Amino acid sequence: MKKVAFVAPTYPVLSETFIQTEVDSVKACGHQVCVMAFEVEESEKAFDYDIVKIGKDVRAGKITSINWVGFVKALSFVSKQTSMPKKSLFAYGFKLALQLAEKDVNHVHAHFCQHTTAHAIVAAKLLNITCSFVAHGHDVYEFAYDIEHKITSSDFVVAVCKDMLTDFNHMAKGNIKLLHCGVNTKQFQLHPKTETKQLRFVFLGRLVEQKGIHFLIDALAPIAEPLDIHLDIVGTGDLESQLKAQVEQQGLTRNVSFLGSKPHGWVKEHLPSYDCLVAPFCFSETGCVDTGPLVLKEAMAVGTPVITTNIMGCKEIVTPDTGFLVNEKNVEELRESIERFAQLSSEDKTEMGMMARTRVEKRFNSLKQAQQLSHWIENPV
Repeated sequence: MKKVAFVAPTYPVLSETFIQTEVDSVKACGHQVCVMAFEVEESEKAFDYDIVKIGKDVRAGKITSINWVGFVKALSFVSKQTSMPKKSLFAYGFKLALQLAEKDVNHVHAHFCQHTTAHAIVAAKLLNITCSFVAHGHDVYEFAYDIEHKITSSDFVVAVCKDMLTDFNHMAKGNIKLLHCGVNTKQFQLHPKTETKQLRFVFLGRLVEQKGIHFLIDALAPIAEPLDIHLDIVGTGDLESQLKAQVEQQGLTRNVSFLGSKPHGWVKEHLPSYDCLVAPFCFSETGCVDTGPLVLKEAMAVGTPVITTNIMGCKEIVTPDTGFLVNEKNVEELRESIERFAQLSSEDKTEMGMMARTRVEKRFNSLKQAQQLSHWIENPV
């Protein structure tokens, strides 16, 4: 089987566990793997594969691995890029190629279709090996860089939701696949709920515009006290102080807690203790959007129903028997869904959670997703 290098901007990243999950799952399929990143962060977790900083400690000994027909193809690709300095792209792509050759890599798979993908394509062409990339959201809808050329220059491309698949097919002709990010269902176990008088809601994610938390606070304002709802907001971000001020203005300080950033282990441990995850995602003013949020699947995997919006991949993840879908930025609809959930019996909530777990096992199991990705890596045509 091919040895696979995953290319990422930074690794590991707390908010990008989907990359770690994919690397682990592809490794479980039988591939040797490594990660190439422009920035390598310190981590308490021990990884059983190499993590290499791109451009660091590059050895010239593997220069004989450079394919000279590929050299011309790499230059041609670089010449068509309009959003990156061409000299830097080729130079770092060349260094990455030598590092990939050092690790005997046969396929390179980049996350995010910006500079990571551009460098991966250059390096793959220089070595005459196969390459692919997966897009996630802001890299397509907010800061899109020469995606058409990247689609046509890759052996295959992964879209994480149907809307993105359609958009890619409109952009360029290429080998475009659909594959949702998966959840390790062995790590996220189904837990029975303990019934309490208070309804415990949770939001998990960065505190930024496209998460729609300000709409959730407005939706809760008139109903949190009478329905005895408590919301924990887990995460940090640019809007934190603004959201805290909004909670105070709406008189929700007793009903909303800001818990700050939490490690993934905390999420796995505490998600089952909540009655519902609320994720009112939306398009930001600049077009940024979550395309296939892993947090929805993680909540569902532990039997926690979800209330979210019917945009992008969210509408492919959540169904009427596993949660509620509302229109983005619609405070009234969000409030009504929260009220409807609150009125469900404990048996109905439990059943909804069980159905959510079943859906993740069938549709979003990371090992099954990785087996499909592995098949494409081995047979990219």
